[in-house]
Amino acid sequence: IRSAEASPVDDKLATVMELATRQSLRAGEIISHLRHFVAKGDAEIRLEDIAQVIEEARTLALVGGGRSDLHVAFDVPDGLPPVLIDRVQILQVLVNLIRNAVEAMDDQADMAPRRRELSVSAKLADRGEIEVAVSDSGPGLAPEVSANLFNPFVSTKPNGMGVGLSICRTIVEAHGGRIWYETSRDGGALFRFTLPADVPEVGEDAIAAPLVPGG
Repeated sequence: IRSAEASPVDDKLATVMELATRQSLRAGEIISHLRHFVAKGDAEIRLEDIAQVIEEARTLALVGGGRSDLHVAFDVPDGLPPVLIDRVQILQVLVNLIRNAVEAMDDQADMAPRRRELSVSAKLADRGEIEVAVSDSGPGLAPEVSANLFNPFVSTKPNGMGVGLSICRTIVEAHGGRIWYETSRDGGALFRFTLPADVPEVGEDAIAAPLVPGG
C-alpha cells in the first residue's frame, strides 16, 4: 500500500521521469516532422522567438548528457525581431550542431586537457537576417574535411553516415538562409547560419527629405 504522502525522493524521481518523457515525445516529433519535410518538402512557417527556439534546442540536445565540466554560454540579446521559420526544422538544425559540438569536445580525450566550452549566440545581421552561431572549444576540423562538410555522406565522425550537416544545409537554404563553417578564435569549430527575420521594410518616402520645422 502506497503512503498517502510521497517522499522527496519520489517527487524528484517523478519530476525527472516527467521531463524525460516530455523530451522523448519532443524528440519523436522532430524526427517525424523532419521525415515528412524531406519526403514532401512541406513546412509550417510561422513567426517565432529565436531565444525560445535556442533554449528548447539546448534542453533537447543536452538532456541526459550534460557533464559537470561543460560550460555553456548563451548570447541572445533582448529585442531581436521574430524569425520566419518552421520551428521543428530549425530545432533539428540547432540540436544537430549542439550535439556535434559536445561530441567533438568529448572526442579530444587523448589531447591536452582543455576547458570544454559551448557557445550559442544570435544577432541581427546586416541584411536584416538573424544570424545564429554555435561554437565549441574542440580541436576544429582539418581543411580537407571542412571544404566538403555539407556534402552528403561526408562525416567528421568515425561511424557517422554524413547526412546530418547535409540535412541542416537543406533546411536552412529552404528557409532562404545560408550555413557555413569557420574556425573559431580558439581553434574550435564555429558554425553560423542565417534565418529570415520579420523586419519592417522602410519605404523610400520614409527616407526622403528630412522634415522641415513648421512644414
